[in-house]
Amino acid sequence: MNTFTLQEEQSEKGYSRNINLSFTNETASTVASVVGGYVPFSAPSNRQQVVTTEQQQQPILPPFQVSEEIVDNDSETQNNTEKKIQNSLDTNSASNYFEKDDDGYLISKFPDYKGKNKKLQQQRFSLIYVWAYELYFNSSLPKEHLNQASKINGIYDHNYTNYLKDTASRFFINNSDTFKLNPTGKNEVDKILSEIKDPELKGAEYWNPRKRNSSPRTNKEEEQRIGQWIKMESSFDNYNFDVRKLKSAADFAILALYQLTKELKVEESVKPALAINYLFKRYTTISKSKRTIKESLAHKNYNKFFCRTDEGKYYLSPEAEKLAESWLTESNTNS
Repeated sequence: MNTFTLQEEQSEKGYSRNINLSFTNETASTVASVVGGYVPFSAPSNRQQVVTTEQQQQPILPPFQVSEEIVDNDSETQNNTEKKIQNSLDTNSASNYFEKDDDGYLISKFPDYKGKNKKLQQQRFSLIYVWAYELYFNSSLPKEHLNQASKINGIYDHNYTNYLKDTASRFFINNSDTFKLNPTGKNEVDKILSEIKDPELKGAEYWNPRKRNSSPRTNKEEEQRIGQWIKMESSFDNYNFDVRKLKSAADFAILALYQLTKELKVEESVKPALAINYLFKRYTTISKSKRTIKESLAHKNYNKFFCRTDEGKYYLSPEAEKLAESWLTESNTNS
């Protein structure tokens, strides 16, 4: 028996490959015609198939030595494989899965990346986010961008950074400041996108965490409080304020907190869920989702508007208060 082993190491432009072949002397000529100079083989005996003239003229290399011609062919094969993968990915438009916000972050349209646990959901999010970012902006993803993006998309927790290191080592070309998919990562994204399209597959519902330190009685009390607040008279209602004029998710959060803490003065600071539920019960034409409004409270671009207590409650900065008052003044002027 003849044996042949080929090993390649990963670099920024390639990835590992292991090939092991075993074949008899009788099949040596056939193997040589397929893999050429890669395989060292013995000359055939009288009983073996005669090697063609073309094969006899081909140099027989010592074990594990590769000719320049074979390297070129192998490189071409790898490039063709990468092109097939990229063509497959290109048919999946990034806009099918993400939309871009005003701050340059991508907001996911589908929270389920079909991972069977929270870790896999986070890793899969990181992969398709890096893929989509490059398509949207035609550039590699800045590393510091991804943590904030995971927070905005509601998938971040204290484990995310550690999981990201593992994901980057396996699937990204890890430069000093940016992330970009390597060929293995492109394969993985192709798989993830196909699974996202499958309605039969279900991933771990990280977006529906178990209730923390709460009871049915507490929730009932909060609902009763919201019901009382809605019955209270608001100057925004008197001046025919049109909530549809608000543009960003942060604007809606400012409106809710301003009414509760400054106008109605029912709380000095408010839990996000309480403020948002109040907002949606008071107004029926909110153009942003509850999730997006909640995420705006922790968004770094809106830090100048929101202040947070140690208990996780929020109140407005003086700048945000002035902004809400300007809406009220404008409505009063136009009424």
